[in-house]
Amino acid sequence: MPLLPSAPARKWLAAAVLTLFVAAFGDGFSQDKKDAKPAAKPKTLDQLNADEVLRLVRYSYTLYDRDFVGQLRQGPRKKIPFTLSLQPKYIRFKFDDPPQIIHLSTANDQFFLKEVVAGSDAQVPPERYGQSIRGTDVTYDDLSMRFLYWPEARIVAEDKIKTRKCWVVRVRNPDGHGLYATVDIWVDKGSGGLMRMVGYNTQGRAIRRFEVLHGKKLQDVWMVDEMRVETFDPNTGKRLSHTYLEILDAAPTVRVPKKEKTGDE
Repeated sequence: MPLLPSAPARKWLAAAVLTLFVAAFGDGFSQDKKDAKPAAKPKTLDQLNADEVLRLVRYSYTLYDRDFVGQLRQGPRKKIPFTLSLQPKYIRFKFDDPPQIIHLSTANDQFFLKEVVAGSDAQVPPERYGQSIRGTDVTYDDLSMRFLYWPEARIVAEDKIKTRKCWVVRVRNPDGHGLYATVDIWVDKGSGGLMRMVGYNTQGRAIRRFEVLHGKKLQDVWMVDEMRVETFDPNTGKRLSHTYLEILDAAPTVRVPKKEKTGDE
């Protein structure tokens, strides 16, 4: 799952992301000089509509070009290591034992999810979106955050999480695939970072919740390094299980040794 910067960097990131977002997607001057007209005044974060808020969240993922090592942790003993690659055009989770890569293409603001396993390199079929990843509370839908691409989003409320002002954006599943019929997303108004997600079934009952718990600086990048993923019984509201998604450190840079010159060169 894509991870976003935490509190110490939010003030700077809010300005940087919004500037880049407006530069990339905002109104500008016409390319035809005779039809040129002044650009519309850029919107502030508070003026964004729901679709623009989700687009800002997706766009902020493309600012990275880094690899990180992390784990899915369930209980005191079950720990599943992974390597997370955040790149301008894709997000990739790489697992070992057995080898598995879950790859989300983010090019052109589109959703394309594929999986690479032994003997297969193909798009993840919709009927598997709600499938658990390695027996944890995290699914393919959750890792890819497919709901950030659903149309017709609505801002339904404003809220605070740990003193952070947030939009609450509601999206409805347009195709019926996966576990969620509706998802509520808490987005930090100061940075565009995702703070919480609650997924509901077709009866409007909560079945899963994500919560950002902590962040830290890894080298020169501020990251959310711990999220809790909880699964609930829709009938009783009781928590059935939970998994922590943790980013432990920046991945070491692999240096290719220089070829030594020989006397013939």
